[in-house]
Amino acid sequence: MEDDLLKELFDNKKLSILRLFYDEPDKNFYLREISKVSGVPVATVFRIIDKLVKLELIEQIKISKFKLYKLNDNEKTRFLGQFVKKQKQVLQVFVSKIKYLEGLENVYVHGKEEKNRANVFIVGQKIDANEVKRVCSEIQDQFKYRITPLILTKEQFDQMGSMHLYSGVKRIIFQRE
Repeated sequence: MEDDLLKELFDNKKLSILRLFYDEPDKNFYLREISKVSGVPVATVFRIIDKLVKLELIEQIKISKFKLYKLNDNEKTRFLGQFVKKQKQVLQVFVSKIKYLEGLENVYVHGKEEKNRANVFIVGQKIDANEVKRVCSEIQDQFKYRITPLILTKEQFDQMGSMHLYSGVKRIIFQRE
């Protein structure tokens, strides 16, 4: 659903170019490389990149007569990344499939999200582990994205937190109201 909305707001060419940069935020790309990977003609890539540079989303790096392009690291790119990054969308699909589970209270992403995987804490009472496993398997098959869940009661979650057993960052992606 979110992907369809993004495709309505952005044309497919801009979206595929932006996702290329968000998939590999530390990589420098040549214009032709962007064209080849995104499947967008070079002239169109040039126009889109020029606009993205002016918007300070993409950084242009000049080396002699060559130009490289890289995702800028600023508030604008972090904001846009919430919508453009594929893995964020996959996690939202995951949440949309499990949010109706009886007893579910919160879902957290735990640690660093990777290009094709994420660890999640699922917090609540008597959550159907088989259903969570089925949804994770479905996500793996559909998106080639691995979600590793850890199902905890609220008490277990709080106790682990008080013992500082979480390594890295945890971010809430669903909270029962």
